[in-house]
Amino acid sequence: MMDTIQFKQLSHTFVRELDGEFVVFREGYSQRNYYSVEYTLRGESYFVLLNHHYPFLAFSSTMEDITFIDVPVMTAKYQSYYKVLTKEFLETPLASEHLSALSQAEIEQISYWKPSTVGEVIFNNWD
Repeated sequence: MMDTIQFKQLSHTFVRELDGEFVVFREGYSQRNYYSVEYTLRGESYFVLLNHHYPFLAFSSTMEDITFIDVPVMTAKYQSYYKVLTKEFLETPLASEHLSALSQAEIEQISYWKPSTVGEVIFNNWD
């Protein structure tokens, strides 16, 4: 599991440094495999997603149906602590080479849920 205290502290610090507003931190729950932070910057809402198990971080403009985005100013802040994944990578169609490092349980989940992109595997709301 990732260190949620560090994630929250870094997020508070980075948002404050950019004159943004930290809105809320959300713990993961049984169906969701990531933590999230919502913040506003220059009147726009953004979400920072951190995978529960791996130091993979991404940005989204929505939480209901995750829409990955690149936020260069925030990437620069987080990249020393996490592997910040780009929109282009997260929207890559899922292929067999992406599955080679996964456990049997993860592959079974993929077979059941049938994600179409890399991002849907890394950040998901599966049971």
